Amino acid sequence: MKIYKALLLTAAILLFLATLAALSLPYGFFTFLRIIVCGVAVYAAIQVRDSVVALIGLLMVAFLFNPLVPIHLPQQIWRIIDLATAAAFIRLAFKPSKRQNQQEF
Repeated sequence: MKIYKALLLTAAILLFLATLAALSLPYGFFTFLRIIVCGVAVYAAIQVRDSVVALIGLLMVAFLFNPLVPIHLPQQIWRIIDLATAAAFIRLAFKPSKRQNQQEF
């Protein structure tokens, strides 16, 4: 489970970096970001077994960030999506699963 949390937090950090307007990041960074976020979202969707809403949300994130067929949106909209996705990844990383709670007792 530690790898799962580390991946979610890494993707969240990259998403926060992408929203910084002061940075003029090369296009390659955004391609790298798409690959990482899509992969983490698919992996997290496989790991999430206790919430259908989280599963659907993660699959939507994977679709939005897929590197094979990029979705082109204005930069302002991508910033909102990046921040929302980063916040969701952080929430998932720190949310205890039902299985963890059951194993503690």
